[in-house]
Amino acid sequence: MGSSHSQPTPLTLPPSLTNNHTLPTRISAAYQKSWRKITLLLSDASDPANTPTYTLTLNQGWYGSMTMRAGPDVSGPPLATAHHAGRMRQDFSVGLPALGKGGVQRAEVLRYVVGWRHETYWFAMAVGGDGGGVERFEWRRSRGGEVKGVKRGSGWGWKLVRMGAGAGAGEEDGGHGHGGDEGANGLTSDGKEVVAVWANPGTLSFSKVGQFEFRGSGATGELGTLWSIMVVMSCMCIWQKSMQSAVTAGVVAGAA
Repeated sequence: MGSSHSQPTPLTLPPSLTNNHTLPTRISAAYQKSWRKITLLLSDASDPANTPTYTLTLNQGWYGSMTMRAGPDVSGPPLATAHHAGRMRQDFSVGLPALGKGGVQRAEVLRYVVGWRHETYWFAMAVGGDGGGVERFEWRRSRGGEVKGVKRGSGWGWKLVRMGAGAGAGEEDGGHGHGGDEGANGLTSDGKEVVAVWANPGTLSFSKVGQFEFRGSGATGELGTLWSIMVVMSCMCIWQKSMQSAVTAGVVAGAA
């Protein structure tokens, strides 16, 4: 679960996300890389490089913190942040803005769990706005129909599963089996709802990152504004960690 302490960086909800509005249902992502920093461009259009809606920056490179801003460049006020957390720095702490007048900024933890057959990321947070119940959500690797159905995707990526309020929201080990990948009508084979999917790019590119879509109750807005921000930030944290692994593997291979 998250905590409600203030974050070092003041975070602000843009007008587009007030009054219970959420992020776009479909988001395309691309990135720009320079010798100083890495910038992610998010858009509800097919070409995020030309029409970015949100911007994420990694000013210290792949291994640094991440800041999300509303708007097409880095001039907008910070909306959310993420940085490595935990003893092994495998988890992420995601900073979220206050919701409504009198609210406080909060931090939610995206936890990383690796087993002998699979790896998952999970978080637990209150949904549906202030006073909502705490539910757990789990990112699972997937080549299932949900991910294959993403336009311009490669057919493999991640899906976010709504585990529910009674799914160990306070557990630290994330010990839930996948129960297979395929399901029907937006459900996994173990009967859980898929509320978001992430598909890696369908064509090899040095700039395209992938395609994101909210699904089911995740697309209706009923889970809340902060939840939608947390989902996108957690997805981008997973992407960042995959890039870190690729960079590290390249360094190791080069030294061999």
